[in-house]
Amino acid sequence: MLNEKQKDRAATALIRVGGILVILVVAAIVVNIGLEALPLFSGASSGPLTRVGDAGEALLAGSDPRRELVWVLTRAGRIEFPADPARPSIDVSGGAAVVAADLEIDGRIAVLDGSGRLSVGSLSYRDEWADGGRTTTARWRPAAAPLELGGDRRWTGATATTADDGAAVAAAWDADGELVSAAWDGDRERWEVSPPLAVEGEVSAAAIAQDLDAVAMVSAGGRLRVLTLPALDELEVEGVSAPIVRARFLIGGGTLVVAGSDGGVAILLEVPRVVVTNRGAQPLAVGERALAPGESATVWDDELSQRLGARPDVELATATPVWRVVRTAAGTGSAPTVIAPGHRRRDFAVGCADGSVGLYYSTSGRRLLAERWSDAAVAALALDPKGDGAVAVAGGELLRRSIANPHPEVSLRTLFLPVHYEGHASPKWVWQSTGGSDAFEPKMSLWPLIFGTLKATLYALVFSVPLALAAAVWVSQLAPPRLQAVIKPTLELMAAVPSVVVGFLAALWLAPRLEAALLAAIVGAAVLPLAVVAALAVWRIAPAGLRRRVPASGELVVLALSALGVVAAAVALSGPVEAALFGGDFQRFLFTEWGVRYDQRNSLVVGIALGFAVIPVIFTIAEDACSAVPRSLISASRALGATRWQTAVRLVVPAASPGLFAAVMLGLGRAVGETMIVLMAAGNTPLLDGSPFNGMRTMSAAIAVEIPEAPVGSTLFRVLFLTGTLLFVFTLIVTTAADVVGRYLRQRYARF
Repeated sequence: MLNEKQKDRAATALIRVGGILVILVVAAIVVNIGLEALPLFSGASSGPLTRVGDAGEALLAGSDPRRELVWVLTRAGRIEFPADPARPSIDVSGGAAVVAADLEIDGRIAVLDGSGRLSVGSLSYRDEWADGGRTTTARWRPAAAPLELGGDRRWTGATATTADDGAAVAAAWDADGELVSAAWDGDRERWEVSPPLAVEGEVSAAAIAQDLDAVAMVSAGGRLRVLTLPALDELEVEGVSAPIVRARFLIGGGTLVVAGSDGGVAILLEVPRVVVTNRGAQPLAVGERALAPGESATVWDDELSQRLGARPDVELATATPVWRVVRTAAGTGSAPTVIAPGHRRRDFAVGCADGSVGLYYSTSGRRLLAERWSDAAVAALALDPKGDGAVAVAGGELLRRSIANPHPEVSLRTLFLPVHYEGHASPKWVWQSTGGSDAFEPKMSLWPLIFGTLKATLYALVFSVPLALAAAVWVSQLAPPRLQAVIKPTLELMAAVPSVVVGFLAALWLAPRLEAALLAAIVGAAVLPLAVVAALAVWRIAPAGLRRRVPASGELVVLALSALGVVAAAVALSGPVEAALFGGDFQRFLFTEWGVRYDQRNSLVVGIALGFAVIPVIFTIAEDACSAVPRSLISASRALGATRWQTAVRLVVPAASPGLFAAVMLGLGRAVGETMIVLMAAGNTPLLDGSPFNGMRTMSAAIAVEIPEAPVGSTLFRVLFLTGTLLFVFTLIVTTAADVVGRYLRQRYARF
């Protein structure tokens, strides 16, 4: 049999081993989460360069989605497969020699022959099974009838783009400096040719936006022009300084990348603008200027225009957009010869005269790869349909290379700094992980989620900390024993209420009632602290004889009556006040006069519901800390003439301050990690708005909502794991701060 000392040693060893195992398990979980997020920052890599075959004087090159068929378009107007010479070639120009060709997004091919006939189409791939094996065949699929431009001109270039609905726009230019554009009318099955546009000098490159509303053109001298379609009206371009050699729109049409003669790359976005007109009788503040009645101004701040649009005395009208350089990237050191856009995301490759190839991503402005493919100039370049490789023609050879680029849209800048996205007038923090089309650009800034987490936590603590700490001090020091026996277990049992029940009640019961009595709730919340202070002041100046007649803790009755009186007065007066001052609709007044929207599920609802869940945590620890203050100190204070309130405020609270601070920190950690309440009651909208009438999305809610739909290993999947890692780091910081401050407070108030 073990003696008592041996039992103590065994128990101590067992506890230590258990504690170490818990620490190791937690550390392993955190490391595993961090390792899932680590590939986000690994960058891009490439495989070995492979020579596929002789390409001759090929104009274009490309590959099928499986990267099995590699093709080139020759001057003879035929698509050939150098890796499989036995495969039949495909005629796309009717046997005529090709003057110029272009390969656009989604594999749209434009072929212009010497007779002035422009053919637009793409290669489609089909699998055939025979004798247990698979054979992939390719065929030419026209997107429209050939466009006859006439052979009386010396055509030097052409490009074309098609939309999902079958519409197509083509453009061609000649050596005399004329640009001709045409739109394919699918209903009447004919081309509508616009009048030619005279250009100063010869056109060297052109591209058409995927939404078919703009064409970018580079003329002699490196001048970049962006024109509307079909009117060919010139749009304003800002920030382009160096002479431009090549230009190309990316998927979606809202991003234009240009490469200068010095090798540098610039990324332009279509910046929307709005004309604001003051229709009121008073001056209108628009940014830093004031508009007189009837005066108009053009602004590009979309948030400003949204706020002004809520006012009845403001008229908004869409203005002509501006193309502006928002990011630049370093080139590969040589003049660019071709730009190849990505098919599914906003990456692009640039081929140069020295045989180098650079891979970029437009949203982050990063150069992901820069490699030397050949000693000769890159004549043709294309990214594979899935972005996992590229093919190029250089020095008469067809070259290909695999590319591993799984997360190009993520960087420290895009995660934590404002980014200028398409459709926005300025850089912003945006969380929008999914969209409705292939052209959608994922926006994964974590700051809206961090801000939402802090906002929900702040409102919860504002609601819960004063109530929980005041209740803890009152129950432990002032309440009669019979009330202590009832209040303390009741508040502690609140922790047993499931979060999903609290969230359900907040979303379906509290939110609509708070919306119906919004003005009364605001007035009551503002006046209630003043009523409490006034009630305590009245209690203090009341005659001593009257106070002695009131049972112990009678001040609680005074406070309760004053609170009920304030609430009743706020409810009774809210209707007349709302009718007299706010036109009978306070929410409408907020929107029309101040531009503040009221969402039914907002920060106020979250603060109340989340505070309800946090109160038991804070109260339990704070009450234990106050109860732990030695009764001898309390008795000594009372013996020296201090009242119960003076003793509680000036002795118990300082002595218990380490425990009170720890209670608040644990409540903070509870609020930060809460999921179901904020998921159900917060509206789940990732907004950067401090208004209490708007919702938010927290980090934990984002993980709960989006992790089931995120493909394993995808960018969204790993960003959500990074969010979980940040949650752990934040909790670790809070816990460490609680321990450090708690030790400091214990040392400072050690005399107690």
